[in-house]
Parts: sequence; structure tokens; C-alpha cells
Amino acid sequence: MSNNEAVNILLVDDQPAKLLSYEVILQELGENLIRAGSAREAFEHLLRNQVAVILIDVMMPDMDGFELATMIRGHPRFEQAAIIFVSAVHMTDLDRLRGYQVGAVDYVSVPVVADLLRAKVRVFADLYRKTRQLARVNVELERRVTERTAALEASSARLRESDQRRSLALAAGHMGAWDWELLTNAQSWDEGQHRIFGTDPQHFLPSAAAMLAIVHPEDRNALQTVTSTAASNGTEYAAEFRIVRPDGEVRWCVVGAAPTLGAGGHAVRISGVTHDVTEQRRSRDILTEANAELERRVEERTHEREAALARIHEMQKMESLGQLTGGVAHDFNNLLMVILVNLELLRKRLPDDPMATRLLNGAIQGAERGATLTERMLAFARRQELKPETVDVPSLVNGMTDLLRRSLGPAIQIGTDFINDLPAIRVDPNQLELTLLNLAVNARDAMPLGGQLVIAARRMADSTGGPVGLVPGPYLRLAVSDGGLGMNAETLKRATEPFFTTKGVGKGTGLGLSMVHGFAAQSGGGMQIISNPGVGTTIELWLPVATNAAGREHVAADSREPNVATVGPAPPMCIMVVDDDPLVAAGTADMLTDMGHTVIEVCSGARALETLRSGAQIALVITDHAMPGMTGLQLAKQIQENWPSMPVILASGYADLPDDTVLNLPRLAKPYRQEQLASLINQLLGSSPITNVVAIGTARRP
Repeated sequence: MSNNEAVNILLVDDQPAKLLSYEVILQELGENLIRAGSAREAFEHLLRNQVAVILIDVMMPDMDGFELATMIRGHPRFEQAAIIFVSAVHMTDLDRLRGYQVGAVDYVSVPVVADLLRAKVRVFADLYRKTRQLARVNVELERRVTERTAALEASSARLRESDQRRSLALAAGHMGAWDWELLTNAQSWDEGQHRIFGTDPQHFLPSAAAMLAIVHPEDRNALQTVTSTAASNGTEYAAEFRIVRPDGEVRWCVVGAAPTLGAGGHAVRISGVTHDVTEQRRSRDILTEANAELERRVEERTHEREAALARIHEMQKMESLGQLTGGVAHDFNNLLMVILVNLELLRKRLPDDPMATRLLNGAIQGAERGATLTERMLAFARRQELKPETVDVPSLVNGMTDLLRRSLGPAIQIGTDFINDLPAIRVDPNQLELTLLNLAVNARDAMPLGGQLVIAARRMADSTGGPVGLVPGPYLRLAVSDGGLGMNAETLKRATEPFFTTKGVGKGTGLGLSMVHGFAAQSGGGMQIISNPGVGTTIELWLPVATNAAGREHVAADSREPNVATVGPAPPMCIMVVDDDPLVAAGTADMLTDMGHTVIEVCSGARALETLRSGAQIALVITDHAMPGMTGLQLAKQIQENWPSMPVILASGYADLPDDTVLNLPRLAKPYRQEQLASLINQLLGSSPITNVVAIGTARRP
């Protein structure tokens, strides 16, 4: 075989596309390319042809590359063929060592670098040609010079030994080969080994001691133990360790070695391959750090999502509970209405008996306390009727200082902290006073030995740092702080739940903070609590700043504050009462009858319209709002359109009017008293000039 004679290169892969790509890459070498799609087909080609280089895919369905390489090396005819593994799967260092042990000379990773693959194949093809040439020369020399047979056999043995060393370690940049003569303790390194260890072959004398001196101190004992055991037992070994090169660089290495046994069965030499795996270790460390960072971010996102879902669930729960509470309060107000009306009318008819009067007053006070409880329930449910005004907070707080002192007692010191030029807010002043009083009483209960209560206010340019869900805009942060017992995490979490209280039985309804929270939310703001056990509690109300200096949005008859100073009594008239609850309707009718009026009772809006169309002489309509079929507001709109001059009073247990309401109707909040009903009727139809009455409006008559 001449230096230019083409050799056979066998390509083994079960994927035709990959075989085609190898042909395209290697065709410029000018060698004979033979394709095989399976191990069986590869053996058929090997039996028919002399093959210089074999490219084998590691992963094949019928027989993997390791098994095929083992079978090839088991046949003496193929000893000189160079086997190169091609793999798209990441191979571990142990897999590589296994490959070298079965006779592979190199690995090529997919995707294949064309220039690198051509260079590797060219080297082994040339080596095969030279080896074949050498074999033919040896045969010719043996034929001609039989007397030099012994010398030629010795030369051939050295050549075979050199080939074995060359097959164990390839000078591919990151691998090096070495031999260790155990009797002399001397070592021989190839260029790759010197390159990995950073030593100069001209000045460095390899030995076991010199090699261990370069190994990292923390890995030295472990490596020495492994190599000593292998030398004593004559066994193969593999180890991973670090080295510290003469230039100070630390690198990771993997070594695999096998002993050569002497005549007595004892190891006389150890031959090994060192692989520099520093880059792989760095890539693995980077991947590990990236995975850890990804897990951390996923955990953060998971916690954020869980927290968001918890907040949404809590909001939905509170909204549902608020709707339920509002409905219960509405029904309870109807019951209290019936009780108060009958008790008041009964008081007028009882004889002057002190015991009966005391019992009756006690029953009325109990019903009024029930009305206060429903008012708190409505505040929590955000169903109370608010009358917003432009309020100056320092003036309001200063005006109720005496009330606070009387309510809190001498052990509590009251302080204020208001900056100059605080903006006004748009809230219901009565409800704000009730809210501050409620918070002050809670603070007093949290300081059983006395202490200081501070009411402070600051202007906030936006909602940053405020309760969740605030719309953008300026706010006034009104804070009530105490130095009391404070709340632990569990109590703080449940503080705004309705009916939750830490006070003893009979000492609290558990609606105080719920009412405050509902009032703040219904006023367009929010509430948040800052508390620590043993330090104290601060309740912050974030209330929207007023956009202008307007006064009341509307003026209606307040069921708690009748104004009868400027009007005279209304003359007897016919009044229609509309309510789907017969007990409430009967109670209102009894109050009106007691006042001298004639009453027509109907149970629905439709029946009310029928009565009006029948021509009945009705001067005033009093209607409940929450009724099936037609609400009181819808009835009022129908009356406005058809009988524009007829006044309508809207009575309701809670403010559940739609946001697009265009009517400003006189209202009564249930449960109302007879004097409150009389006051409003006198304002609407009394004999004196009427003030503070909003006209129902004008519309065409039918």
C-alpha cells in the first residue's frame, strides 16, 4: 500500500441522515467511505474489506457502540482498525474509560465539528497506511533476512507496546497518558500529561512523589490511598482530584488506570490516562447555580401566587360575609322596627306605673342597643347610609376631645399630632367620630393600667405604603396609636373578622374593627393595622383627600337627629304605606294613626301604583326599598313620572341604592321612632315654611 492509496472508512449509524452528513464531511479526504445502518451490516463489510477507521454511533437499537467495539476488537483481523465513537448523548468520564478499555481511540460529540472530525480521521487513516506499509516491510524483511527474525520480533513487540500506549491516551488537548514503574518508582509522561499538569518536559522529572506534590493538598491523601491499594492488589482504579499547577491555577482531573502483572502475579507497572475535566466541572457548577436560582425564583413566584390567591380568597370571603351580614341586619332592623313601634305606642297607653315604665324603658333601651349593633353590622357590610361632607380632621378631633376624655377615663392621656395645612377629606363626619371613638375605646381596653393615646394625621401624596387595593391619588393618613398590649400574629390576622374578639364574654361584639374597616372602604379608602405584642397598636385610616370645598352632597332627614324647630305639625291626611313585611307596615300605620292620619297599607310597588291610579286621595307615600318585584326606588321613579307633585319617603334597613341614582329622596333609616317620622312628615307637609326638602321633580302626567 502506497502513501496515496485510499483506505476504507466504515461509517456505522442507524440514522441515514447522519450517515449522509458524515459522507459530506469526509468525502474531501479521498478515502473509500462504506456505510452500515446496523451492527450486522457493519460486520458483513468488515469480513469483506480491510477497514482502517470505524466511526460508530454509541446509541443504536439492536447493539450499542460499546458491544460492537468489543466484538470488533475480539477478532484478530481488526486489531489495527481505529474505532472512533460518535455520540449525541452526554458521556460521563466512566463511559469514556469504558470506551477506551474496549478499544476506542477517540470520542466525537454531536453536533460534529467538520474540521475536527476530518482531522481525526485523516490522522488514523495515515496511521493505518503507515502501519500496513510497516507490516509489509516487516514481511519482506522476514522473507529476505531470516537470520534477523529474533531482532524483528523484538522490534514488533516494542511497536505493539507503543500502539497500546497510544490507544490508551490520545493527545487531544485534554488527555494525557503515563506509566508508573513500581520497582523503580519512576514515571513516564506523554506531552498531554505534561500539558495538563503545566510542567516542562525538558526540566520536570516525573515520579510518584513529584506527581503527588502537584495534587491539591485536600485530595492528596485520598489519591495516594487509591493508588497504593491498586498497586498492592493489582486492580484497576478511577479517581477524581484537583491539581495545583506551577502557575497557581487549580484544575480538576479524572484518572483511570490499570496494572500490568509480572510473572509472579504482582503488579510491576501501572498505566493510566488523565483527563482534564475542569471545563465540564465549571459548566456543571454554573448549571447547578442556575438551577438553584431558578428554584429560588419559582419558590418566590409560588409564594407570591399563593399569597395573592389567599388575599383574593379573603376578599371574596369578606365580601360574601358582608352581603350576608347586610341582609341579616336589614331583616333585624325590620324586627327592631316592629318592637320599637309597639313599645312606644304601648308606653302612651300604659297607666302611670313606675314598675311598668321601668320595664318598658328597659325593653326600649335593649331594642336601641340592637339598633346600634345592626348599625355596626351595616358598617362592616358597607351598607350604611353615609352623608359625606368636607371635613377638617383637626377641628373634628378637637371638637370631640371632651367626649373622648369622658369615655376613656383619667388613666388615659390623649395627645394629637397634626401638621399644618392638612387637607380636608370627604367623609361622613358622624361616622368618622363614631369610628375614632370606637378605636379609642379599643385602645383603652388594651391599656388596663393606663397610658397614652395619640391621634395623628399626615398627608400622603399617593397610596404607596397604604392598604392593598387603594386607587391612585392623594390620601390623608389618620392614625390612632396606643402603647398597650399589642397583638400577636394570629390575632392580627383575624382582627378585622366580624364577631372575632379577644375580650371576655359580654364585653365586646367583635364588630368594632370590622365596622371601622367597612367605613373606611365605603368612604373610598382603607384600613391597616400595625401591632407588636408588648409594644402597642396603630390603626391607620387612609381616607381620600377632598377634591373641592363643597358641603353636604345632600340633606336628608337623619333618623337619629330630627329637626322640628322650624316646622309646624302637619294636618291630618291620607298616607299610603308600602312594605312587603306586614308587621313593619302595621307598625308604621299604627304610628301614623296615632298621629291622626288615615293610612292605606299595600304590600308591593305594583299594588301601590294600582291604588294611586284608582283615584285615591293620597298626600304622601312611605315605601320600603328592599321589596321583591319592584324596589322602593323603582316605585319612587314611577310616582315621579306620573304624579310629580306627590312626596315619597324612602325607608330602608340599609343603603343598597344603585350608583346611578338620580333621585334625592327624603329617607328614614330603620328602625325609626315616631318623633322622627313625624319630624320628616312635618318638614314635607307641615304648616310652617319647609326647609331642607329635596323636590321629587316634575314629569308628565298620564
